[in-house]
Formats: sequence, structure tokens, C-alpha cells
Amino acid sequence: MTLKVIFFIALAISIIYHIIVFIQAFFNVRKDKKFLAQNTPNYYPKISILKPLKGIDDELEQNIKSFFELDYPDYEIIFGFHSANDPAIQIVKKLVETYPLIKTKIVIDTTEIGLNPKINNLNNIYPYCDGEIIFISDSNTRVKPDFLRKIILYFNDENVGLVSGAIKGTGAKNIFALFENLHLNSFTFGIVQAASSIANIQITIGKAILIRKNILDAINGFQRFKDYLAEDHLMGLEVKRTGYKVKVSTITIENINQKWSLKKILNRHRRWTLMRLNIDPIFYFLESLTNTSFMSLIFILFYPSLYLIGIFGIMLKILFDYLTARLICDSLKFAHFLLIPFKDLLMGLIWFSPFIYNKIDWRESKLKVIKNSKLLPVS
Repeated sequence: MTLKVIFFIALAISIIYHIIVFIQAFFNVRKDKKFLAQNTPNYYPKISILKPLKGIDDELEQNIKSFFELDYPDYEIIFGFHSANDPAIQIVKKLVETYPLIKTKIVIDTTEIGLNPKINNLNNIYPYCDGEIIFISDSNTRVKPDFLRKIILYFNDENVGLVSGAIKGTGAKNIFALFENLHLNSFTFGIVQAASSIANIQITIGKAILIRKNILDAINGFQRFKDYLAEDHLMGLEVKRTGYKVKVSTITIENINQKWSLKKILNRHRRWTLMRLNIDPIFYFLESLTNTSFMSLIFILFYPSLYLIGIFGIMLKILFDYLTARLICDSLKFAHFLLIPFKDLLMGLIWFSPFIYNKIDWRESKLKVIKNSKLLPVS
């Protein structure tokens, strides 16, 4: 089999993958809409929203404000800080004064139980929770008022232990933030939906995770994940091992990404590539087939006379990324997706990075990532 034939087969597989992903995501969105229309909550359990914060993210005040305006009868918001000097504290205090009827707690605790800084923060605020459902969400997320009323419907099924919401990237004001949002709304959304529905692989992402408190206690709380990079994904696996269902929903939570630097997008995705490679190397190698644009560019480089085939592959990738993203996000226009080849070229180059360097800089710490995304300190 010649190299040219291998390229043709790889491109064909890549294009078929995107067609399947779009079809599956389309049916998942339609299924969830039908589910929401036909069901009402059997009960409204108290929900504890955990907000681990550090520093000022894009539109942080508006992001946090959206959680104060949730249309849900019984919830509390618990904010966690690692330092009394964190500038986000004043923003939180201002909102607490603005919404005095919302139950809130502010916890400042420097205790560290492990190498994952987010888990350290979550572990410090967890003892202050008294909700039946724990809702973990990041500082750069924003919700619609009806988010909890919708997503709590999954817990009508007593066998559901954890629900993960879909991420919708919005708000880009520069090209690298736009790259991030394009990636979240097409690649990330698509692969999460396809893995769950086709391969029965639940990929839980920590932007929006809801878990029953009794189950989280049964798996030893956040202690279990203190030295792992992929704490969100591992949490889903642990819940599944206990015999409970893990649901991957198409109900969205907004991830606000406005102004990103090249350094930020490189650091973020280097962490994610290291994480994915060390969790499932085979899946990671197969993932390379999803980057049709990168493969098409390489094909054109090797066989310039067949450039039309490469261009056709890139055009199909743009089209299916657009169609997939439109299922959850209407703020991105088709013109934005013309940048997909440039974004995919960057992501394609980052894909190789874990084979060259397996260390990350994360919250002022240098760490090594090994099997299952376990973290080790680097002196």
C-alpha cells in the first residue's frame, strides 16, 4: 500500500467521522429537547454550587452574577479562595450585598491536600456544603436562569449519579479566543457526544458537573482526585464504577473566552493533550484522524498536484464544524469558521507536543503528567 493510498484512506475516515459526529450530536440535541419538553421535576433537591476562584477571568462579575439569578427554589453558592488578597473577593462581596436573599458562603483557606490546585480549593469548601446535589462550575462560566430547572430533570432517575453539561464557548474578542471557542463548539462538543452515544465512553468536563453528595462522599470526596490533572473525567469514571449512571447532556453552560494570548492557548491545550495521551494512548492516536484540515494540508504538501482533494477535505471540515457548532451556539457566524484551517493547524502542531515534553506549568507549579493524568512534582 503506497503512502498516497494511506493518505486517501485516512482522509476518507476523517470525513466519515465528522459526518457521524454531526448526525449523532443532532439526534442527541433533539432527544434532549424532547426529554425536557415531556418531563417535569419530581422534586427540587437543595443544590450547593461550588465556585473555586483565583484571580479575574473575562467578565467575571457577569459570570458570577448569572448564578445569583438562577430560577431555582433552593440553592446556595459557596465561593472558595486560596488567598485573602485575591482580587475576585471584592467582586463576590459586592454581588452578595446585591443579592441578599441568595444563600452564600465565602471560604478562604490555604490548605493543600495535593498537586491539583482546583481540587485543593474544592476540598476546602466542600465541608460547608449541605445540598443534596453538588454543582461544580468554573469561574469563567455563565448560566441561563433556567439551567438548574432543566438539568435537575436527569436526577428524576434515582440511578443517575452524575450529569455533565455541554460547553458553549462565547464572547471572543481576539483571534486566539475565537480559536478556543471554535474548538469547544465543534471538536469538544462533537467528540464528547459521539464518545458517549457511540462508544459508551463518558467524557465529563468540569465546567458543569452535577453529582449526588452521597455518591461523592462514598468515593471519598475530592481526596481521590488530589493528584490528578483530569479530575473531572476521573470523577465520572468513579461514579460509573459505583454502579450509577453518568449522563452527558447537551444542555449548555457558557464558557466566556474574550481575550486569549497565544501563550494561553498553547499552555491550555498542551495540558489537555498530555492529559488525553496519558489517560488513553490508543484513543489519543485515533484522535489525530479527527483533524481533517491538518491532514489535508499535509496531503497538499506531499502531493501538490492533487491540491483540489486537500482543499475539498478542508472545505468539508469547515462545513461540518459549522453544522455541529450551530446545534448549541448561534453567536458564531459561518465567516468565523473560515478560520478553522488555521486553528486546526495550531491544534495539529500542539498534538505532537506531549511526545516531546511531558511537563506543565500550572498555577505557579511545574508538574509532570504520567499514566491516568497523575501529577508528580518537578523540583
